[in-house]
Amino acid sequence: MRRHVLGALGAFTMMVMALGAMIFSAIPADKAQAQEAAASGSPVLARVMQSGTLRVGVNPLFKPFSFMKDGKRVGVDADIAALLAKKLGVKVELVAPKSFGELIPMVKDGKVDVVMAGMSITFDRARVVDFTDPYFETGLSILANKGRMAKLGVALVKDEMTLVKRLKASGRLKKLRVAVTKGKAPERIAPRYFPGAQIVPFPSNEAAAEAVLKGDADIMVHDEMFLKVWLHDNAAQARFLTEVFPKPFKPDYYGFAVAKGNLDFVHMLNTFILAELEANGRILEYMNKYIPVKAQVSVRSFNITDDYYGGD
Repeated sequence: MRRHVLGALGAFTMMVMALGAMIFSAIPADKAQAQEAAASGSPVLARVMQSGTLRVGVNPLFKPFSFMKDGKRVGVDADIAALLAKKLGVKVELVAPKSFGELIPMVKDGKVDVVMAGMSITFDRARVVDFTDPYFETGLSILANKGRMAKLGVALVKDEMTLVKRLKASGRLKKLRVAVTKGKAPERIAPRYFPGAQIVPFPSNEAAAEAVLKGDADIMVHDEMFLKVWLHDNAAQARFLTEVFPKPFKPDYYGFAVAKGNLDFVHMLNTFILAELEANGRILEYMNKYIPVKAQVSVRSFNITDDYYGGD
C-alpha cells in the first residue's frame, strides 16, 4: 500500500514539475528575468524589466549633469541613464522634479526607479536610500567675491583652512557670509567648516552664485564642478569679480540612489559603474560633450580647459 502511495505521489510531483516548466517556458524572457529579479530581492529591477521602462530621477538643473538644451533634457546623467537602459534592453524615461529635494522621496515612493542626479553620498541620505559606489569623485570648493575678500583682509587666501584661520585671528569670521543651496549637502556641512559664520541658504545653485557675484555673500560653498562650470558660463560678468579656489577642501562623491530592499539592483549598478563607465572612460567622454575638460588622474576629477581660474 505504502509503495503505491509513494508511486502516486511521485507521478503527481512529476506532473506538477512538467506543468510548471510548460508555464515558465511560455513566459517571455523579460518577464522571466523580472520574476527572477523579484525572487532574488530586487522588486524595482523586476518592475523595470516587466514594464520595459527605466524611470530615472535627474537633477532639474545641474550642468553638465542634467540641464535643458534646445527643449530637450541632456547631460552626463542623461547619457548614463540611456546607456544603462540600453544594456537592460528597456526604454529610458527621465524624470526631473521642480526641486532637487524631491528626488529621494520620489525614489522611496516608487515614482522613479533610480536617482542619477549628481547626488552626494551622505550618511543621512543612506539611512533612507541605498547608494551605489561612486560614479564621480569631486569635492566641495569655494567661489569667492574678490572685493569682499579684500574688505575682510583675506584677499590673497586661496584655501579654506587659511581663510578660517585668518578670519578667526582678526575676529571677522562672524562677518563672513556663506552662500549655500537650500536642501543640499553644503547647507549642512558649511557650519562645521565655518563655525560662527553667517550661513545663508538660497533656493538654487545659480541664485547662490549670483549672490556672491553681486556681493550679497562673500563666498559660496558647493561642488567644484558646478562652481567652475558656472564661472565658465558667466565669464563675461564674473571672471574679474569672482574666483574659484584652486583645490576642493572636502572630498565629495556622487552615487546612484535606489529604494531600500533592492541590493541585487545596487550590486548590478555597481558592476555597470565599474565595467561600463570607469573601464571604458565613459564619464570623460560624456563630459566632453557639454564642456571642454581634461582629466586629473590624481584626484579623478576634472578641470575645464579655459584659463579663467588663475591656476586651474
